[in-house]
Amino acid sequence: MSSATMTPQRAAQETLRAYHHGGAPRLPVDPVAVARSLGVNVYEVVLPNTTSGMIAKVSDVAGTDILVNSEHAPKRQRFTVAHELGHYIAILNDPDRVSNPFLHKRDSLSSCGTDTEEIFANRFAAELLMPEDEVRRAARVGASVYQLAAQFDVSVDAMNFRLVNLGLARG
Repeated sequence: MSSATMTPQRAAQETLRAYHHGGAPRLPVDPVAVARSLGVNVYEVVLPNTTSGMIAKVSDVAGTDILVNSEHAPKRQRFTVAHELGHYIAILNDPDRVSNPFLHKRDSLSSCGTDTEEIFANRFAAELLMPEDEVRRAARVGASVYQLAAQFDVSVDAMNFRLVNLGLARG
């Protein structure tokens, strides 16, 4: 699939399908295990508080590393790893970029919704951690936003945002 036609939702769905060998995703999704299954190293390190994480490939022969801020809350770390994985998947699907070194940081600007690469990575992360079909299924049985957040191991804010984006927000 070319990067021009790849949506972040479809990329996340295909990533989950490959990770689960075609089966339904096991919840909560473990973004670190998904990243490592793709050959991406994940490390918890101390970063400036304004930086949640980053993904880097420092040379054309180096491996790819995700660094996640060890001082941030676990749910934030999970979203950060999924977000950085979104950057990785986008790069893998772009023949002009796949073999080149790169560096992406997740910081306070990442969630502003102004940069297309950041938008892609955020939407990928949301679909990876909170697969639409699974969220819709759980919401149909009347689970509260708190129950849904616990089931998917995400923050209540992240789940609220996901429900709004899926048109499932409760009044």
